[in-house]
Amino acid sequence: MNVLIVNAGRGWGGIESHSVVLASELAGKGHKVIIACSPRGHVREHADAAALPVEDLEVVNAGDLASILRLAGTIRREEIGVLIANSGKEYWPAAVAAKLLGRKILFVRHQTDRIRKTTRWLINNHVDGVVAVSGAVKNALLSSGIAEGKIEVIHNGVSLRRFDPSRIDRGAVRGELGIGMQDFVIGAAGKLHQGKGVYELLRAAAGTEGERPVTLLFVGDGPEKEGIIREARRLGIAERTVITGIRRDVERMYAAMDIFVLPSTCDEAFGMVIIEAMAMGKPVIGTRVGGIPELISSGQNGLLVSPGDEAALAIAIKKYLDDSEFAAGIALSGRRTVEAAFSEETLGERFEKVLVSLGQK
Repeated sequence: MNVLIVNAGRGWGGIESHSVVLASELAGKGHKVIIACSPRGHVREHADAAALPVEDLEVVNAGDLASILRLAGTIRREEIGVLIANSGKEYWPAAVAAKLLGRKILFVRHQTDRIRKTTRWLINNHVDGVVAVSGAVKNALLSSGIAEGKIEVIHNGVSLRRFDPSRIDRGAVRGELGIGMQDFVIGAAGKLHQGKGVYELLRAAAGTEGERPVTLLFVGDGPEKEGIIREARRLGIAERTVITGIRRDVERMYAAMDIFVLPSTCDEAFGMVIIEAMAMGKPVIGTRVGGIPELISSGQNGLLVSPGDEAALAIAIKKYLDDSEFAAGIALSGRRTVEAAFSEETLGERFEKVLVSLGQK
């Protein structure tokens, strides 16, 4: 089957990563897969690195006629059978181009935001299916009025080859970051904004130091970077707070951590960083928001706390800090969870079933 994956975002996060991982898996199964992406975006960089064919595409807005015509040209030239669109801005151009040429169109929904009325009409009447990346996203789609028969839940997946702790020198990474081997490193990754619980993490971590020095490692960038630095100074932990900025080698950053925390107070549609950290053999802590409880069974493969509860978060951190045997067991269970349910192979297999079913309609 010839598949065109549309992802014109210029940043790099779970949505963009999903497209590249999915393209690689489908290509490995013998499908012809092309990614339509911005020539100035990170998707293009990662697609090139994975030797995936690309088509340049810029999408200004939902009514961008130029992007519709460009997609239509690609569909004709490459004999595309199915389009997969990944974000709201791309939904309408991809759907219009697909319908003009009588091709199948599949949306992937990565957010728990409510769908607009016009997009609800489009999905219910002219889209062949919607893949929700979590049950939380499916519930948001249903509450927006999307017909249940249109929705399939397929969780995100990560590369077990890339996120393999056995191939990374933990000591070397810590040396690069200026972190001592005896430090207990609490890690977080993603955009630095309030909804990610960055300040709750700072305050919870500030009171957890015991016999081992504690270091906070933030992997990412965002509007709260300076605020995090100021708060770390106020708490007296600025010298033990490291902010790396955006990294393309995030798997190496996970290797430097002892535990990983995603203390979000906003609705996380999925929590991609959690399964990345699990794959890297790190015991994780998440909050009971959005799709995170679908990934973590508290006390089995991670720990869950209520969003915004700094005291509970501090207790969870201390549990790992004080009980290395418990932490090791949780880490092993987390890796097995990803192997069983959240690998790139599982993602590819489930998407392939959906594509085959579309081809039979």
